Amino acid sequence: METLICQSCGWPFVPANAGTNRDKSVNTDYCRDCYKDGAFVDKSLNLHQLEIKLLEMAEVQEDISLEEARQLIKKLPELKRWRMDNI
Repeated sequence: METLICQSCGWPFVPANAGTNRDKSVNTDYCRDCYKDGAFVDKSLNLHQLEIKLLEMAEVQEDISLEEARQLIKKLPELKRWRMDNI
């Protein structure tokens, strides 16, 4: 099964957990936790808040270590949602 990387949170996901566009079609750029019905679920989320969220997840969830969270955080500025190339 294909593994995708969410272009908002950096978390790996499978196509079954992909976000949806406004017309309910699948959007494989983003996971369903970040993107739904053609919009970001948390529109006010900024990069710093996401970094904190990932570190907090690493503290309470067993499926991600603190080191894995740090590696994800390093890659966040390269993701589609956070790149500054459209300014």
